[in-house]
Amino acid sequence: MLVCPGCGMATHNGPCRRAPAAQNEVPHAAGPPSSPQNIVLQSRYELIGLLGQGGMGTVYMGRDLRLHNRPCVVKKLRDDFYREEDKQKAVAFFEREAGVLSQLQHPNIVHILDYFEENYDYFLVMEYVEGRDLYNILSERSEPFPEDQVLDWVGQICDVLEYLHEHDPPVIYRDLKPSNIMIDVKGRVKLVDFGIARPYEEDADHTHVVSAGYSPPEQYWGAADVRSDIYALGATMHFLLTGSEPVALHQQAPASVNPHVSEHTGLVVWKATAQDPEGRYQSAREMKGALAPEPVVERTAWHQRWRELAVVGGIVAAAGVAFLALVKLDEAVKSKNDQLKATEEIITQQAREKSELSDKLKAYSRAVEAQEQAVLEWKEQAASQAKTKKLPPATPRSGVAAQVASEAQLTDPEGLAALKGEDQNSMLSPPAWGGDQ
Repeated sequence: MLVCPGCGMATHNGPCRRAPAAQNEVPHAAGPPSSPQNIVLQSRYELIGLLGQGGMGTVYMGRDLRLHNRPCVVKKLRDDFYREEDKQKAVAFFEREAGVLSQLQHPNIVHILDYFEENYDYFLVMEYVEGRDLYNILSERSEPFPEDQVLDWVGQICDVLEYLHEHDPPVIYRDLKPSNIMIDVKGRVKLVDFGIARPYEEDADHTHVVSAGYSPPEQYWGAADVRSDIYALGATMHFLLTGSEPVALHQQAPASVNPHVSEHTGLVVWKATAQDPEGRYQSAREMKGALAPEPVVERTAWHQRWRELAVVGGIVAAAGVAFLALVKLDEAVKSKNDQLKATEEIITQQAREKSELSDKLKAYSRAVEAQEQAVLEWKEQAASQAKTKKLPPATPRSGVAAQVASEAQLTDPEGLAALKGEDQNSMLSPPAWGGDQ
């Protein structure tokens, strides 16, 4: 819901009673006209009334006499400083604001028109924004803004901060708060008062300038960076959503003050105002992306039917996957059984070969034992006949004959070799010794 910046209420169908009566008419300044009314500066800018006064200076309503009395805002630096040091610092801020604004071109940033010194006073001329700042609008409403309206404004501010932070060099605003956010008659955001904005220089010695409740902890010792503006924006959201000033140096929870704030928006404010910069959104782009909640799809009969079909489809798909898994498992079991059979056959064959080899070794052992027994017996006969000077009737078979016999035992462990084979083996034995010598 849009809000009229003139009266702070819902947008009217017709013109607001607080708006200028005609397009070419210069709007009246808020409050009674001030004493410098009708003063003309630089033979061009006529001061016609007081708009406001702050710690750095006074803001006047003016008009440009050279451009058909076009409305403008003239900001005059205060001159009532007690110390020269304070005045020099204020002049530096004033000149820096002019320097920063002169380099910026964005539809949501007030444009600078001129900067000059006259009669030892310093002046800054800016475009006139037909509207009011958020602090005054909310003060007159005496109730928080609608959440969707706040999110729309915050989205615009994120665009401005993204432009500032990605500028070359980056610009840190450092003073984001409701009183520095103007809303024009078309509902557009305009950032004003760049008095303490500065180009960002890492590891530089920065001035300690804070706004209680809106400045993050690091800004109290001058270490502001792009995430400091994120904190200030989160604190500003808290004020717009609750109508209560944020507590300084505390993480803000707007739902604790206004229970109508959605959980999603409350979490955005909570993260943006984290005391540790690492816990905040790291850029305005990231924060803007977090503003919109996930879209809620309206549940209709078709959506319900589609959900049922999706469930059935999921069951069918799961059954198909289970069937394929069973087929694969069956194939794996069969393959494993085939491998086990082949392994069993190999083991059986190896056992058979081992048994045959064992039988052969036993036959060879028996043959060796028989040969050794025959040699022993021959030696005994030879020893007994030596006393009578008679040789034994036959000598034991030579080593060759024993080897042949052993091979016969290995090839025929049952002792069933043909007689011919035995005759051939006996031919290998030397002739028997006979007769007396």
